[in-house]
Amino acid sequence: MKKHIDELAAKQYDNFRGSLDFVMMFIPVEPAYLIAIQQDPSLWSYAYRKRIVLISPTNLIACLKLMSDLWSREMQNKNAMMIAKRGELLLKKFENFVDTLYLLGGSIKKSQEAYDTAMGQLREGQGNLIGQANKLRELGVKAYKSLPEMNPEE
Repeated sequence: MKKHIDELAAKQYDNFRGSLDFVMMFIPVEPAYLIAIQQDPSLWSYAYRKRIVLISPTNLIACLKLMSDLWSREMQNKNAMMIAKRGELLLKKFENFVDTLYLLGGSIKKSQEAYDTAMGQLREGQGNLIGQANKLRELGVKAYKSLPEMNPEE
């Protein structure tokens, strides 16, 4: 049995990417497993030091269930890490979006202020453009286009 443990350890299955830290060595005959452990009480620790876990029919189902649970937890951990990374990227995008939105708001405000200034020049105060154009018409200057009616309150 030690020879088989050594052969399994030499193959280094536990070094494969995505594998667990130990290799399971299934001994299908329970009495053979029990006799081997009785004959050499250090057999289990010998195998364990070589990263081999001895499995018998008695503990096979429990071991497989444990392995399944460990793999599920490993996948959950990987998913949690991926979710955290995606959350970080999303938050960065959101922060950039908020910055851009504030810049846009500032630009809209400046545009509104410039529009209000231009409309004031067009129709308000002494010498506004609409008033000047109307005075020119009253003096007989021919207009090529008619200006839209704009009340100073508009």
